[in-house]
Amino acid sequence: MSKLTKWVLGIIVLVFVVGGIWFSSKGALVLSDNGPIKIGFISALSGDGALWGQNVRTGFDFALKEINDKGGVNGRKIEVYYDDDKCDATAGVTAFNKAVDIDKLKIITGSVCSSVAMSVAKKTQDNDVLYIASGATNPDVPKQGDLVFRLWVSDAYEAKAIANYATKTLGLKSFAIAHMNDNPAGLALRDEFKTVAVANGGEIKGIESFSSKERDYKTSLIKLMASKPDALYLVTLPESMPIIINQARVLGYKGVILAYSPAIVADGVISKIKNKDNLYYSTPIEKKETNFWSDYRSSTGKEADMLTALGYDSMKVIEAGLLKCGEDNQCIKNYLLNLKDYQSSRGKLNFDQYGDLTNIEFNTIKVK
Repeated sequence: MSKLTKWVLGIIVLVFVVGGIWFSSKGALVLSDNGPIKIGFISALSGDGALWGQNVRTGFDFALKEINDKGGVNGRKIEVYYDDDKCDATAGVTAFNKAVDIDKLKIITGSVCSSVAMSVAKKTQDNDVLYIASGATNPDVPKQGDLVFRLWVSDAYEAKAIANYATKTLGLKSFAIAHMNDNPAGLALRDEFKTVAVANGGEIKGIESFSSKERDYKTSLIKLMASKPDALYLVTLPESMPIIINQARVLGYKGVILAYSPAIVADGVISKIKNKDNLYYSTPIEKKETNFWSDYRSSTGKEADMLTALGYDSMKVIEAGLLKCGEDNQCIKNYLLNLKDYQSSRGKLNFDQYGDLTNIEFNTIKVK
């Protein structure tokens, strides 16, 4: 063998070793990828809705550490790009444009605000991005594309649950609704609650809307209270939920208050409500069926809430898809759509044809 031949062979071997080139079973040259798997976490990390986004990130990061501490997915660590959508459609579009166009991410999760999800879903679908909209609750979110999934229950289910409880269990006959009008979730909840309550023989005596950024609701509340409803149905973000409830009580409202579940269960909200009399909300039944709850308590010294568990499940569902399919989003889509009773931290999950959760049981809770 000549020196030239040896030199050429040596270069080829070096390329194979350094470049990680191998032959597939079909004889084609394939570049192996042992680098990190890159995904995006975009959520409301500041501003209105931050209590949601921060709680979801806490659980997401707990799962991320758990996965990476065990070596990642098929030997590859997961690297996360974080961004803040501020629960604002404009900020959300900016964050998603960067994630997709500049960072070239193909999997994004974390969204908790429907205003953002409805504004960015087309962007993800046009670029074949798997979008796990963790807690964006407007009923239409998963219908925006075949790669859109959601891990929190639709507003349609929640509004139906609280309206049924109010009319059938509490026997209430008249209602007034105060809702945010700059978030698709507020409109969906208003419409579904009204439909179910009226179908059950209830009467809607008044409806007032407001910006989610408002903090003085007294004018709207005075108008609604003038009709003397049996209950007020309040739909707003976590930061403003205790404010509107406290203002209603200060104005002298003594009737039942029905609160939007994701807002009132966010960390610290209930503790800010001064008068908790006759205060109810409907939420998916807690089914603490995995080690997450005890592991989180042991690691942090705190109890996880449902939103923290939602963030944990968001990362774990992505992990399950990656383990099954690698970074093939079409494969992951089909895998998720065909899951049966996936064991999440909050119970068994199943998706309908749109990528939305089905068969969710609700429980209505009286705040104490």
